[in-house]
Amino acid sequence: MKARKILIIEDEPEIRLILEMCLQHSGCFDTILACDGLEGIEMAREEAPDLILIDAVMPRLDGYATCRILKQDTELKDIPVIFLTAKTDRREIKRAIRAGACGYLPKPFDPLQLANQIDRIAEGAESP
Repeated sequence: MKARKILIIEDEPEIRLILEMCLQHSGCFDTILACDGLEGIEMAREEAPDLILIDAVMPRLDGYATCRILKQDTELKDIPVIFLTAKTDRREIKRAIRAGACGYLPKPFDPLQLANQIDRIAEGAESP
């Protein structure tokens, strides 16, 4: 099975590194990294990832605005977006879904379960 290309949009360097290591180690994903929403949009246009994992709170352009922009772009709108964030109250989850996300994962996350959780959300087996 060919590894899917996942774009990680996360402003915290340590978390970006952990995500990259977890997902590459799973053998299911090749990773592309962006440190904020603006860079993430640019990378999505250049790389055409299969999936986007995005933080909600970031400088310059937050995850919600980034997701809305991605979903308005005709070439990017069909890429599944999953939020990974510490903002886990019901309002924030609904806000992410309204912005166009297909799912939501809380921080802190279990590194050993992350790839499986992403797969289940992307396949529609888990709902937010």
